[in-house]
Amino acid sequence: MKRLTVENVSFSYGEKPVLSDVSLSVAPGELVSILGHNGCGKTTLLRCISGYLTPKAGSVRIGNDAVSSLSARALAQRMALVPQNPVMEFDFTVRDIVLMGRNPHLKRFSGETEADYAAADAALARTGMAELADRSVLTLSGGEWQRTIIARAICQNSEMMLLDEPVASLDVKHQIEILRLVRSLCRESGISALCVMHDINLSAHYSDQLLLLKGGKTLACGSPRAVITAPLLREAYGIEAEVREEQGHPYMIPRYD
Repeated sequence: MKRLTVENVSFSYGEKPVLSDVSLSVAPGELVSILGHNGCGKTTLLRCISGYLTPKAGSVRIGNDAVSSLSARALAQRMALVPQNPVMEFDFTVRDIVLMGRNPHLKRFSGETEADYAAADAALARTGMAELADRSVLTLSGGEWQRTIIARAICQNSEMMLLDEPVASLDVKHQIEILRLVRSLCRESGISALCVMHDINLSAHYSDQLLLLKGGKTLACGSPRAVITAPLLREAYGIEAEVREEQGHPYMIPRYD
């Protein structure tokens, strides 16, 4: 497992700057969340890290390898992406979707092997989806579909997972289940995970590090206790909030009036 290093990344859409000089380091086994107001550059940063977008300046590396130097196949062997609100319009089974995670590892013109099916079954079991393996994905609930996409990422057997708002459309029970699953994968398998998040309290509870963006720039980066403070929340979101601590994790209570 290798460290993910983001150094002074900047990006613009045409003449509009979106990211400016953002840096981040994610060690194997770490779960890091990216926070910030809508439009601050969170998803753009994730796309730069994934290789989907090319930074205008700066670099992204996995170990000593620049992401820009890797082929799409080689990059998929190192990094698994869980996109925001993935849509499925075809009548695949859950197992079919999870098996797609093996595509970067298949030899050209060859099908899945017994080892690939075993990897898919292990991923299904890990995400609690084994009993639904033969179910059509068109019949799944939101939480079941999200676990299926994460099972596909696990089956991909990459060093790191990039998750774009993995719990945005889920109820609180499924939000906790998904983040607990991702954190346990980091702890047990040594993979690193980078999540774009909106929920500050969930991020503070499950993450090892938080990157707080404002206007495409780094406002703060560090432990949840260092980042979730009343002054930083005021500067990032323009809100007044009280910050308390429970079980060693900070949580914020916004002042609604």
